[in-house]
Parts: sequence; C-alpha cells; structure tokens
Amino acid sequence: MKKYRKKIILPVVIVAVIISIGITQSSYYRKISQSQRLINQVYNRIVSTYLHQLDPEEFSKATINSLTENLDPFTSYMVEDDQYNINILTKGKYGGVGIQLGYRNNTMSVIAPMDGGPAKTAGIISGDIIIKIDDEDVKKYSFNDAASKIRGEKGTKVKLTVKRFGDSEPINFNLIRSEITVKDVTYSGMISNTTGYIRLNRFSTLTPSEMRTSIKKLLDKQASEIVLDLRDNSGGLLSAAIDVLDLMIPKNISLVSTKGRSKESNRTFYSRNKPLIPENIKIAILINQGSASSSEIVAGAVQDLDRGIIVGHKSYGKGLVQTVFSIDDKRSVKVTTARYYIPSGRFIQNPDYIDNKYILNKTKEDSVFQTSNGRTVYANGGITPDSTISLDPMKSLTAQFWRNGYFYSFAQENKYRYNSFDDVTNDKNLLNEFEKYIQVKENILLPGQKELNTVNEKISQLDSTNTEANNALKILNNFYINQKSKQMVFENRELEEILLLEFAGLFNGPEGRLKQALKDDKVLMTAMDMLSNRKVYQASLSTSKILEN
Repeated sequence: MKKYRKKIILPVVIVAVIISIGITQSSYYRKISQSQRLINQVYNRIVSTYLHQLDPEEFSKATINSLTENLDPFTSYMVEDDQYNINILTKGKYGGVGIQLGYRNNTMSVIAPMDGGPAKTAGIISGDIIIKIDDEDVKKYSFNDAASKIRGEKGTKVKLTVKRFGDSEPINFNLIRSEITVKDVTYSGMISNTTGYIRLNRFSTLTPSEMRTSIKKLLDKQASEIVLDLRDNSGGLLSAAIDVLDLMIPKNISLVSTKGRSKESNRTFYSRNKPLIPENIKIAILINQGSASSSEIVAGAVQDLDRGIIVGHKSYGKGLVQTVFSIDDKRSVKVTTARYYIPSGRFIQNPDYIDNKYILNKTKEDSVFQTSNGRTVYANGGITPDSTISLDPMKSLTAQFWRNGYFYSFAQENKYRYNSFDDVTNDKNLLNEFEKYIQVKENILLPGQKELNTVNEKISQLDSTNTEANNALKILNNFYINQKSKQMVFENRELEEILLLEFAGLFNGPEGRLKQALKDDKVLMTAMDMLSNRKVYQASLSTSKILEN
C-alpha cells in the first residue's frame, strides 16, 4: 500500500507544480495585456483630444523614450542618427567632438574623451558632467537627443557647459566639430628595451586584426612584457573583447558568460586558439574610470585568470549586455537582455542601475569570489586594479589655463617659430613666452581671489573712503599679485609638460602627443616597474592579494 501511494503522490505533486507555474505565467501575460491596453487607451485619448494637434512621430518617440528612461542607462529607442554608436563600430568615422557619453543618476557624463579629438584637446576629461549644450539645459532632452545635438558636421561649432568635481563654477568649452576617425589601436611600439606598449581605443570589428598585427611586431622586437592600455576605452563589441582575450589566454578557458531570460542570452564564451602571446610574456593592463564594458571584460578576465596585473584606477562598472532589435529600416530599439560574468563569476555592473520597483524577478548576487590562484576578489561594480595609482589633481593655475584652452591656443599661435618639435623642447624661453601670453588673459584667479573681488565691490559700495578698509584690501590684493607669480614658478614643471603635449600634437599628430604623454605617465611607470621586477610581479598574483571592486 505504501508503495502504491508513493507512486500516485509523486506525479500529483509534479502536476500541481506545472499547473501552478502555468497559472502564474498566465496571470503575468494577462497583466502585460492589460498594461498594453491601458497605454494604448491613454495615447489615443491624448492624440485625439489634446488642445493642439500633435506630431504623431515626435510624440511617439518622446513616449517611447519615457519608457526606456525608466530602465537601465543603456536601453534606448534609436531613430536613424541615433544608431551612429553602432555604425561607428564598422565605419570608423563621424562628425563630432570625440567624446564617449554615459547616462547615470539622471546626468549625462563624459565616460572618456577620444585621443586627438576636439573635446580632449580643449580639456574635457572623464567624469565631467554635461549640464548645457549651446546654453540649453541638457535635461530638456532625452539622452539620445542630447548626444545627437553634440554631433554635427565638420567645422560647425558647439558649446558644452560642464560641471566638474572640485570646481564650484560650471566650465564652458567652445568646440569646433571635426571628422572623428576612430582607430582602434592608436599607438603601439617599444617603450623600453624589453617592454612593448599598445594603446587600444575601442573594441570593433577591426580590433582583433589590429591587435594581432601590433602584438606580432612587439614580439618580433623581442618584447618580454606587454602593456595594454585600456584607459578611456569605453568598450564596444563583446565579440572583439573575446577575440582579444583569445590572443593571451590558453585554449579552452572560460572567458565570459552571459545570463538573461531568453535561451539566446545564456552563453559561455571560451578561448578557442593557442594564444599569440606566450605564457612567459608578462602582461600589464592599464585602466581608469573611463574603462568600461568590453575593457572591463578583458581586464577582469586577465585578473580572474591571474594572467597579468591590472594597474591604474577603478573602472566604470558596466556589466550589462544589449541586443539591438530592428523595427524597420530607420528605427530600432536597444534592449538590455543579459548580464555578463567574468571567469570568477563576478558581476561587475555598478549597483542600482534600475529602480527595483519595476522588477519582479529580483536576484541577489554573490559578492566574494576567487581568482585561479586563490586570490579573494569582491564584486561591487567595476574592476579594482592590483595596484591603484592616485593621480595628483592639476594645480590651480594649470587647471584654469587648460580649461580656457590657453595651452592649445599658445601652441597654435607660436608653432611658426619652430621647425620641429625638437626645437620646442630645446627652447629655454618657452615658459617665459607663455607667461607673457597669459598675463593679458582675464579670469585667472587663485583660490579665494574671486571672493576677495566681491568684498572689494561690497566695501566700495558701503564706504569707499574708509582708509582702514582700503589699506587692508590693498594688502590682500598685493598678496595675490605676488602669490600668482610664486604659483607660476611652483607650477613650472606641470605647465611645461602640458605645453610640450600640445606642441607634440601639432607637429606629430595624436600619436606624437600620446608618445609625449607617456614620458610623464605615473600609471605606466608603475606598471613598468612591476613588470621589470619578477618577484613583485609574481607577488601581485599570489594568494595574499585581496581585491575589492
């Protein structure tokens, strides 16, 4: 009897579970149908009765944008020009100012400025928050519309107003759009007798072949260590990231996996070939807050598999996969369909990317993981380097000269005085000439000087004849005059470094500017020191290291 009852009870339980699932699914799809009907009813009522006759196409676009903006920063509706971010991965050209944009906490921010682009040349940096475009509040536009306003034909002007951490006042940048030709590998070469260097700007269909060519050249020159610079590389194609990892990771190793609701979204990608970079070649990857998406897949996989060291600053934190669904010839929708996980199992997306009130299937991710060598790593958004380098902020006067474009304009106006970049480096009067140049410029203030000018005005309005007050103000004003001269001397080295960068760019193009920048690159120097010392390199990959994202 017991046997008989066991046989009957088990199928009943299974049937009950199936019925329960069916009812749950049926209820869910009924709610979807009701919601769609509600949206259609409201839309039709507004379009048919609103005071003004609405443009159906524009109103529909705004309505769809309202839907997507309640989701994560990467889900979006794209119409014609809005698809340029995808097209650029194959065509490699567009008209604009050369910035990678992100949308976080309802703000449009600069993920990374591109090497040689108008934005980077003028002084826009990663982390800048764009608050106005041509004096129009950016909040008036959807993310895609705002990005479209920044793009435009070569030679046309656009004004960007940004808020920068550490600056109390917004900063204006008047930029002239240029044709942005995006190269994947912007520079590669030997930077010491044993160290090869590759600067990778993005991940596109061209990336694997350009990387393969660059690596072969470095190996032919007997490089015993390779530095891959992914700073300000905001990502691109997942397939390109996997192909890059295939060049350095042994065959048949899990590199990255994606997990989503659909069957197509659940995949694991493995290294498929014998790596081009031999195992005895040491690897360092450089990252910063502008390194995102595919850059983080590469850096995270190399870290999790203990194939190399990661140096720099914590990365952006994008661990979501998007799929583009075409609606017709002109329109498509880009939807976040999966999460990606690097080899240790870490999900590295910054938390709170969507309001949880919209989510039914909430999932709790693990936070503690192990690398191949047993190092403890934590998942909390982004990739934390094995060696984190804190960069010194720009000094007061240097920052103002840079924001106002004085370095670049001085170099442009004085290039005619030199026959080559070597002539510039040998000019002992370069700083003196620059100091004369900026003496006539306005709005160059030391900390507190702006407030002092306000006090000057207020006291003059109250009592301009007060001798004691005027004498006190005179002493303070003279202090600032003398202090500015002292500050110029104090900042001489930094001023000269940036001046040489601008002249290097004018004489030798973006590649020349980059090569000059590497000479004083604190992050790169740290990586090279770690690579050159085998004990330090191996210790960085040992189980004693604990890394937190």
